[in-house]
Amino acid sequence: MTASLSKQKAGGFSAGLAARILAATIGNYVVTSLAMALLARIWPIAPEQASMASTLLSFAIFPVLAMTAFAVRSPWRLWAWLITATVLLSGALWLSLASGGRL
Repeated sequence: MTASLSKQKAGGFSAGLAARILAATIGNYVVTSLAMALLARIWPIAPEQASMASTLLSFAIFPVLAMTAFAVRSPWRLWAWLITATVLLSGALWLSLASGGRL
């Protein structure tokens, strides 16, 4: 335990840190964009307003997810959550598109 702490204090770059950085950037972008696309399609307001509102909401969600990527204990659990969220959001978006919802 102390060896890993001293390695982190010395500025060692670990696989866990790389996983967190990728989750905070690429994984976060995928989840946020899927969530915003789904929200823009299902909100019961005018399509232009739904698109604008979901885009504005993404500016609040993206940094929160990025900070969460560095706050959780396990980067592997974080990736499991991101993959689960991606699958669920893309499935819901696909159902919205297949049902003939608005564009």
